[in-house]
Amino acid sequence: MVKLNRNYGVRFLSGLLLVSSLVFISGFCQQVEASADSKCIHAEKTQTRVLYQVPRRWADRNELAATIANHYGVPYGAVMKYCNENGCLEDACRIAFMAKLTDKSFDSIADLKTNDNTWIDVSEALGISEDLVRVYRNNALIDRINQRYGVDRASVAALIEQRYKIMDIVKASRLAKESGIDVMAVMGHKTISNTWTDVAKQLIGCELEGL
Repeated sequence: MVKLNRNYGVRFLSGLLLVSSLVFISGFCQQVEASADSKCIHAEKTQTRVLYQVPRRWADRNELAATIANHYGVPYGAVMKYCNENGCLEDACRIAFMAKLTDKSFDSIADLKTNDNTWIDVSEALGISEDLVRVYRNNALIDRINQRYGVDRASVAALIEQRYKIMDIVKASRLAKESGIDVMAVMGHKTISNTWTDVAKQLIGCELEGL
């Protein structure tokens, strides 16, 4: 049995799991992009923008269950059955995540949780370690950046290994795509004394929106 650090375990099994595993992987790269077409903005041009308030539509249970099923490769029917019987999408996401990490079925992991144990107990029983979670998270980030910006997996993995911040890796990857310059070379232009806006102006001659 692999013991999780208790503080880490609490964070790992908290409500942030749904955000970190679903929203982060599918939407993190979009966070640094204010527009999909990567328009250039010239500093000297200013204009007043009219902002319209659009009512926010929250996803319903069926949509969230489908997102969990698609993201973690578990049966949609199993997720919906669990939610209908237990009423908790957060727990369904935990189960799906553990199923992905351990290559076990959704139902078999759901059966491990009882009123007498905690999700941390379940994760420890399954042998889920901090290293296992870290590897999964890094691989998911590498895949996302590779698909979105065309940066080779080895380069992204090397930047992660060198402990660059995730936001910096995403911004460097975006600039690599826009400039046609290798992502490692792009990262080399970023120093503690300049900003990513400065790097963008140096490499492509203008600022990238949202960078």
